[in-house]
Amino acid sequence: MVEPITAAVVVSLFFSEAIKEGGKALTKSVTDTFAQLVNTIREKFQAEGTEGLLTRAQNQPTQANKTKLQDELQTQIDADEVFANKLKELVNQLQVQDESIRQVVLSDIELTGDLKAQDISQKATRDGSVEQEMLKGVKAKNIDLGNLNQEA
Repeated sequence: MVEPITAAVVVSLFFSEAIKEGGKALTKSVTDTFAQLVNTIREKFQAEGTEGLLTRAQNQPTQANKTKLQDELQTQIDADEVFANKLKELVNQLQVQDESIRQVVLSDIELTGDLKAQDISQKATRDGSVEQEMLKGVKAKNIDLGNLNQEA
């Protein structure tokens, strides 16, 4: 049996720390999917005349406002199977996209002297999207690198 989507899952995702931080560490696909999720909810609430609950919870994310949003969202999920399925699809996409791995070793370093880096390895051992950066935006008088390995 397929697990139904619940408003609690959507609301907790909606107010997660990663999203509140402006999505700095999130990939473009995650932020795009999250925007789709927000827009889907906003459009549904507009159609039902309850958009004020969403706006209030976004502007004042108190527990009381989140609870009201969650209650209304659950009502809409229970009443509209198409809406519920769309939310479930978007949440599943976010969970899959969240499996991505990003590894950065030496990034945005500026030295007036020399840089010597030896025996550095990056290894990603699970499935999902992998992005590895060994050296990016590094400035130094002399750069001496040896035995750098990346594996995904």
